[in-house]
Amino acid sequence: MYGGSVPSQQQAIDAAFAEVRAADQLLSIHREDSRLSHLNLAAAAGPASVDAELFRVLQEAFLLAARSGGAFDPTVRPLVDLWGFLHKERFHVPSEPELREALGRVGHRHVHFDDKARTLRFNRPGMSIDPGGFGKGYAVDRAIERLRACGVTAAMVKAGGDLRVLGLPPGQDHWVVQIEDPAKRGQRVPIALRGGALSTSGNYENFFEANGVRYGHLLDPRTGRPVDGVLSCTVTAATCLEADALATACSVLGPEASLMRFGASHGLRILTLQAGVERVHQSPRFPR
Repeated sequence: MYGGSVPSQQQAIDAAFAEVRAADQLLSIHREDSRLSHLNLAAAAGPASVDAELFRVLQEAFLLAARSGGAFDPTVRPLVDLWGFLHKERFHVPSEPELREALGRVGHRHVHFDDKARTLRFNRPGMSIDPGGFGKGYAVDRAIERLRACGVTAAMVKAGGDLRVLGLPPGQDHWVVQIEDPAKRGQRVPIALRGGALSTSGNYENFFEANGVRYGHLLDPRTGRPVDGVLSCTVTAATCLEADALATACSVLGPEASLMRFGASHGLRILTLQAGVERVHQSPRFPR
């Protein structure tokens, strides 16, 4: 981070962390007092009033779900819970009837937003919104905007695989960003990021094994099953919320469909593993 005196820098850092905590209070489904947890309960009973901030964030997430054709879907929580990724001590390989039942409670098209009344309603019983594909990105965006408001001229905010930059380091024309090696061989890929946000999704951090099969946490909302064959997907976008959601979507869609749908407007880098062979698929807009 650059810009301002040392005391003002510390104040800016403290303010940025406060924004991350505020985003958690807004979106976490692991705390009963979050506004999203309250909304998930209320929307199950009928149209639920939503405060302006949460309504705006959810509308943005659901628009991205529509753009992705449902490959990214904020209503995937019943599947996440079924496989045990919501509570990691309960990992479980579901049966076909269990998958069909959970899929009946998933689908971004079955959530109704009333802009005039600012309400949200689930049109199917048992639905629930999971911020796993956009919550961290939103927290990063809030932190960056607070740093900007505090007079910081250059900074990078990173949360796991999600990051966004503000300005440029003094005397440099880019930030150096390292993309994680899914195989953990220490072979990270450095790229030059000159603005905006970048998110990487992959099944190499959060997974479990059963009967010799590895099951990753990235689930296809259309089938209910874990994504297979895609090791990691990195997306650049103007905001981290958008990059976060699209990295999930492109992991589900796979390289060919992702490049056709998003390659002209976003930087994409997708690493696949097929028949033991790793391949890199990259859009022209991906930073070098």
